[in-house]
Amino acid sequence: MNVEAVIYMEHATFELQAGGNTVEQIWYIFKGNELVVCHSSAAKLPTTSDIEVISDKFVNKGVISIGDRDKSETPNEFWAEIPSDVVLPSGMITVGLREVGSLLGEQIFYMAARAYQLMNWSERYVFCMSCGGKLKPSSMDNGKICPSCGAIFYPPVTPAVIVAVEKDGKLLLARNANFPPTRYSIIAGFVEPGESFEDAVRREVKEEVSIEVKDIKYFGSQPWPFPHSIMVGFTAKWASGEIKPDGHEILDAGWFSPDDMPNLPPGVSIARKLIDDFRRSHGVLI
Repeated sequence: MNVEAVIYMEHATFELQAGGNTVEQIWYIFKGNELVVCHSSAAKLPTTSDIEVISDKFVNKGVISIGDRDKSETPNEFWAEIPSDVVLPSGMITVGLREVGSLLGEQIFYMAARAYQLMNWSERYVFCMSCGGKLKPSSMDNGKICPSCGAIFYPPVTPAVIVAVEKDGKLLLARNANFPPTRYSIIAGFVEPGESFEDAVRREVKEEVSIEVKDIKYFGSQPWPFPHSIMVGFTAKWASGEIKPDGHEILDAGWFSPDDMPNLPPGVSIARKLIDDFRRSHGVLI
């Protein structure tokens, strides 16, 4: 295939038409690492009419999509970036990505996570790692193509595991050095090259709190844009050992009863879903 045939036009239009009528666009606009939200009577994402006063401040923008693009369908969801020093008009505020789920719902959080990762991908991957040529967006998917050598690159996705470990009806919770004060959560960490998810679970738990686990079972997964992860959740049972926090990444850890929990992660996170699943399984109403 001719490389030029799959290069997305650099000046792609964002004027959307369907049957002669303008399609309402939904915009995920980032100011730094926070999402711009319209907040008058109720919180919502900006649409076409809302962005007129700030669209000239966009320093980067793109289509939000996943997989191969269907050219017969008109996209209506976009991401954009504005400088951190832009003063937002009345009725617009910024919200941290971690708070988006509780304010706008889980599906909006997932889409915002995708938009944020695509924006970072667009910013950071500018030149070809093979020949140094300037990359161009693909019209077929979220990849980037080098017109000089034909190399194709795709947004990175970094797998991480997270696990709810149970012992005698209690859940292992730990306080990470990077957590807000009093916050506890379950054990998590990145997967190493050549490592299975289950092996990563065993290693992370052993490294961080010095215990062994068994009966590792898949729970679910969640995209996590910090910076470009996919969190893969598991449950497990304690097998042996005494809790000894590593003192570097984990400052404190212990076994907690389902009806006596410390300050926990927000509800939209897979960490909270795993914790709440444990609590429900022991009769706690959530």
